[in-house]
Amino acid sequence: MGARRPIHPLLLEPSYWHRRLDAIGKDSPALLLTPRPDLCAGGREVLEFRIRAHDGERLWGLQARPTLRAGPWPARIRSVGPAELVDIDRRWIEEGGAEFVFQEPAGRRLEDRVLDVITIARAAGRAPGIDRERIRLTGETPQSEQEGRTSDELRIAEQLLRSFYPQK
Repeated sequence: MGARRPIHPLLLEPSYWHRRLDAIGKDSPALLLTPRPDLCAGGREVLEFRIRAHDGERLWGLQARPTLRAGPWPARIRSVGPAELVDIDRRWIEEGGAEFVFQEPAGRRLEDRVLDVITIARAAGRAPGIDRERIRLTGETPQSEQEGRTSDELRIAEQLLRSFYPQK
């Protein structure tokens, strides 16, 4: 059950992605952060974020980080489906990590989902207190990560981030 199926090599072809990644540019789109005091408790700060995707689609989710431990924090990025609850993994925050969970809009093509993940990852890398070198993309839920299941868009985005946006 933990075996990953290989991604088709053409999905990682640099020439295919180069134009698309250029379209999202080097600058980060505007990120709107709103405090969520209703979710802040037990040593965590939670903010709701809104950001525009490369095609103008609105992406939203939650950003959480520990308040009882000083940064820089490792961070992980998760996406949930359009009908799923956007919720943070409280255990991960208690262990000293930050999390960015966003809801993928309905009907998105794989290409758009990949670029959405890259947009969120780049925004996470610019967030105060986040250790850019310890940002990782995870499965859609903590359970799927434990089972070794990861969505195609996260796997492709991870490869592209390594190739086009290397860590400094």
